[in-house]
Amino acid sequence: MHFRYVRLHAPAHARDALDAFYGERLGLPGLRIGETQLELTPGEDEPFYHFALLVPGNRFEAALDWIGKRAELLPGDSGDTVFDFENWDALGCYFHDPAGNIVELVAHRGIDESDAAGPFAGTELLGVSELGLVGDRAAMAGVLRVVLRMPLWQGTVEEEDRLAFVGEPSRTLILAPPGRGWLPTGRPAEQHPVEAVLSGPPSREVVLGDGLYRISRA
Repeated sequence: MHFRYVRLHAPAHARDALDAFYGERLGLPGLRIGETQLELTPGEDEPFYHFALLVPGNRFEAALDWIGKRAELLPGDSGDTVFDFENWDALGCYFHDPAGNIVELVAHRGIDESDAAGPFAGTELLGVSELGLVGDRAAMAGVLRVVLRMPLWQGTVEEEDRLAFVGEPSRTLILAPPGRGWLPTGRPAEQHPVEAVLSGPPSREVVLGDGLYRISRA
């Protein structure tokens, strides 16, 4: 499964700053990020999201140095800016973009490793790796499993305030209850419109979250 297209909303006043940040500072003109076409369209109020961008599994240190020169890394409670997700065998770091999105760079050891060496470049990013959907986790997980054949591979929909991960390791939808704090800032999760096209069968579409989320496979 791959994220082919992701459309999110962004504050209208942040449009120019977003273009400059992604296009010029990160070297991602047109918001083409590896296998993913990302679109940030003007929306109402101050929408924000959590999403992650996938780094080749053996290139995290280079990517950390690269992003650290272009954005302020967000620390966790311990003050560290590198997060070791042992149960995923992954490393991650976080930063804000000009829309206030909580963006993560994540590398899963052994997944999509690269022959590249030396300084990292934005063109090495493989695409969107994680995308947060906020709402009724059980309802969303059930529809995604039955209609789009996307299994719940980690987490739970039964325990209050827990995350659920649907899809597969390194390419996953994160189902979060409203108000749960996102790592690493603790900012409460909010519901805002999402449109995403994922690769692989079956060729179907679902609408979730009272019409806010449109997810399809093709």
